[in-house]
Amino acid sequence: MKLSKILTKKFWSIRKIILGVAILLVMFGIFYVIFGRKNTVGSIQTDFVSKQNLEETVLATAQVVSNTDLDLGFQAGGIVRWVPVKEGDKVYQGQVLAVLDQSSAHASLTTAKGSLAQAEANYAKLLAGAAMEDIKIYEDAVASAQHDLDSSNNLAVNILSDAYVKIYNVYTTSTSMQNNYFSASDQEGIKARESRANINSNLQDVKIYLDTAQKNSTNENVDSAISQMLLSLNNVYSSLSIIREQSDSGIYYSKVSLTDKTSLDTQKGYINTALTDVTTKKQNIISYKISLQKAQHQLDLKKAPPMQADIDLAKAQILSAQGQVDSASVALNNLIIVAPSAGTITEVVTKIGEQATAMAKAIVLQDVGNLYAEANVSEANIASLKTGQDIDYTFDALGPDKHFSGKVTTINPASTVISGVVDYKIKGNIENVPNIKPGMTANMTILIEKKDNVLAVPSTAIINKNSKKYVRVVDDSKKITYHEVQVDTGMEADGGLIEIISGLNEGQGIVTYIKP
Repeated sequence: MKLSKILTKKFWSIRKIILGVAILLVMFGIFYVIFGRKNTVGSIQTDFVSKQNLEETVLATAQVVSNTDLDLGFQAGGIVRWVPVKEGDKVYQGQVLAVLDQSSAHASLTTAKGSLAQAEANYAKLLAGAAMEDIKIYEDAVASAQHDLDSSNNLAVNILSDAYVKIYNVYTTSTSMQNNYFSASDQEGIKARESRANINSNLQDVKIYLDTAQKNSTNENVDSAISQMLLSLNNVYSSLSIIREQSDSGIYYSKVSLTDKTSLDTQKGYINTALTDVTTKKQNIISYKISLQKAQHQLDLKKAPPMQADIDLAKAQILSAQGQVDSASVALNNLIIVAPSAGTITEVVTKIGEQATAMAKAIVLQDVGNLYAEANVSEANIASLKTGQDIDYTFDALGPDKHFSGKVTTINPASTVISGVVDYKIKGNIENVPNIKPGMTANMTILIEKKDNVLAVPSTAIINKNSKKYVRVVDDSKKITYHEVQVDTGMEADGGLIEIISGLNEGQGIVTYIKP
């Protein structure tokens, strides 16, 4: 009996304990459903206002790119003669990487340099003026021309003297004819006497000029004597012709002897010869004067300072020659590939002996020790980016668990349209990442903004009304009643969280979703 009571009493004690535990579990379940994170009671989901560490990031898939990534080629075509590098070689800036045949280009450059040297020498010679040796040559030429002119003048005096003798002989003959035949006062006699007087007058005129030239055979004296002699010879010839005509006129036809008539004809021939000799000598003197003038002009030019036009021409010739040298130098350099910067040869396409094509890829140069990541970011996210922002990297080749840091270094202001989508190219530096190579895939997580220990709610809790924002705050967790509270929001973070600046307090229950 006692045992039965004892067992009954224990049974009821255990039952009470179990019942109490059950009641506590039910109450805890109700409390969790009403106030627990993302509890769902009926068609309503709720959450709590809490302090969070917020981050806003932009994700992008990038490619590892060398800071130096150059496809190098020859600027001209030709036969490849030398390729001193191979793939994997490290080269320095300015190092020769490949050379085409240069024989023709070297010859052209040498010719151009020779033309330039000649132009520069001509310019220097022009500024220095003529050398004494050159001036002496032209002075000798002037002296020679002057000597020739002086000799010609002296010879002219002799010819003039001979012409004077011929005129004198004519005068003697005409005097004899007058005395022997033309003493009467008839018409023929008058003409003969007038002609003789004219001959005598010209003889006296010539004598004056000839005496002056004989005393001093200057150009002026000789020229004057020649001019007077030519005039007098023509006058004498005319007068002598009149006398000869009168000797065949009227009674004088038979009166004047044939010998005297022949003598008159002979004298006319002498005068005519004298005219020819004096005229020829006059032309010779003119020729010698021209030669002297030319020689003197050449000497004056040699002694004179260079004219500005000649200086400008010499300078222009130097510029032209320099242009030819520059052009030939460029043509020669076009046959050489030189490393524009230090780096590593990652590909050698060209081979010795083959025909290279201008502008075709021959060698690839990259700086594998100076890499960066390059990605395309959509226009929806580009406004959030700026240089200097932190980047968290993972690389497909290294696995998702290895993270590396970097920063945004460049944001291209120009857009790129890919498959109708507008993107903007960005670059980020890569620091201390081992075993990566150009072309590898990099995953960027770019930190836009970060705030620690700030109030935040799920974005689904925010209601937009009339350009204002509200949150439904739970009033009764059992009855699930709530009222709307206006809030000010801040940062929109990853994970669907929004910063609450004002309007809510930590721990408040909020409605995040109401099923329609």
